[in-house]
Amino acid sequence: NADYANSKAIKSVGNLYLNSGTLVITTTTEGGEGIESKDTLFINGGNTDINTYDDGINASNHIQINGGKTHSHATNNDGIDSNGTLTITGGITIANGTSAPEEGFDCDQNVFTITGGLLIGTGGSTSTPSSTTCTQHAIVYSGASNGSAIHITNSNGDDILTYQLPTLASQGGGQGGPGGGPGGNNGISLLFSSSSLTSGSYTLKYGGTISGGSEYNGYYTNSTYTGGTSKTFTISSSMVTNVQ
Repeated sequence: NADYANSKAIKSVGNLYLNSGTLVITTTTEGGEGIESKDTLFINGGNTDINTYDDGINASNHIQINGGKTHSHATNNDGIDSNGTLTITGGITIANGTSAPEEGFDCDQNVFTITGGLLIGTGGSTSTPSSTTCTQHAIVYSGASNGSAIHITNSNGDDILTYQLPTLASQGGGQGGPGGGPGGNNGISLLFSSSSLTSGSYTLKYGGTISGGSEYNGYYTNSTYTGGTSKTFTISSSMVTNVQ
């Protein structure tokens, strides 16, 4: 019963394509989303950095990321939110939502396909990749904590992931849909997928310290991880592995 407007930095009533270049978006007001398509959103390349109050990236029907580097951080809603399906085939994608019920990657109960790329998603919950359509392994770790550092190595001791988790707000404030997977108000649900994840045993360390190396929005390469507590998990033939 009131007239109001929720601002979007970029909005398209039809399909929207990001192919190259550098795009930096910041919004701070309630309802302020970064990029919204009322149909389908394609990210094919470029360097996209989004920091918003509401959803960083939103589409009504489908989101597809084929390449480029994408970082989408929402302080009060989902990092990436598709009201339909979600497909990621390549690139580096880091999506940070706030605490439950909001998510890093959110596509409700719709099909979530991963066939390539490196994905890191954090939030109070996460949509779970669809095992029947994915061709690249993913893990969902539901024991992460605010601001903690984690480190994953394979049975050969090779570095698979070094990541500094964000600190989430106490609760989500947006109007996103219901959560699609594990997580909760007392911790962070981490979704990670990479071509480096194959069948075998892994060690996950958490609560330690990261030093040196290069960093991209919490994701470190060529760095050193020390300290922390460790646990082991095994990836089998299933495309999605839950780590407690």
